[in-house]
Amino acid sequence: MTSLRDRMVRRFGPGVGSWLEGLDALVAGLCRDWGLEVVRPLSGGTSHALWCTRGGEPVVLKVTPEPAISVQEHTALRAWEPSPRVVRVLRADPARGALLLEGLVPGTPAADGPGLAEVLHALHVPPREGFPPLSDRVDFIFGVLRRRHLGDHDAAHARAARLARDPVRATLLHGDLHFGNVLDAGGRGLVAIDPRPCVGDPAVDAVDLAYASPDLRDGIERWSAVVDGDRLAAWCEVFAGFFPDHPSVAAGR
Repeated sequence: MTSLRDRMVRRFGPGVGSWLEGLDALVAGLCRDWGLEVVRPLSGGTSHALWCTRGGEPVVLKVTPEPAISVQEHTALRAWEPSPRVVRVLRADPARGALLLEGLVPGTPAADGPGLAEVLHALHVPPREGFPPLSDRVDFIFGVLRRRHLGDHDAAHARAARLARDPVRATLLHGDLHFGNVLDAGGRGLVAIDPRPCVGDPAVDAVDLAYASPDLRDGIERWSAVVDGDRLAAWCEVFAGFFPDHPSVAAGR
């Protein structure tokens, strides 16, 4: 398992070292101010997340070395309120790059099912000011792809950039929607977490969901009931490099 230090350095560069040195003090201060007791660390990408309790209730503390990430996540989660399909914010401290979120129980990754369509519908609200365009997210994603999978991804990147600029009905997007970012909240149903919000074509949020089908064509057909199927097919094509082992990609379909 990748250590917290390795993960943060890979994401933010070696300059994150000073933030890591002060992390214990940062967490201790937030726990004191918000009345938290740390139970265990959680996995994360751009944040350090901790499962905690507050007054006996489960909560999640997230801190990031880039406060702007926390601010955008907070703003997006507020925009999606009061939908039960999105995790709720309890407290926020932008200066310290910190969010306190409700703890979801059992909190296991979502299984495929009709509840996923409800999540997509809830996420795609009219766009708000202050979020980056999808084109920025596309550039970031292809930067990740080039680090993970060697090869020439320039043509796919260029096609994705054109798709992102197409004049379609734009909505607020989750930006990182996959089964690990949709959790089972028991009787409440499925709940989305960890957005990387941006504004653009809603079909892009369904790419990972379509690739969950062993036959990509079946996955696209299924999710075309929720988003534009032709646009989803185009997005799946340009992001195929992220799914080299998928049967449809390996077979060239």
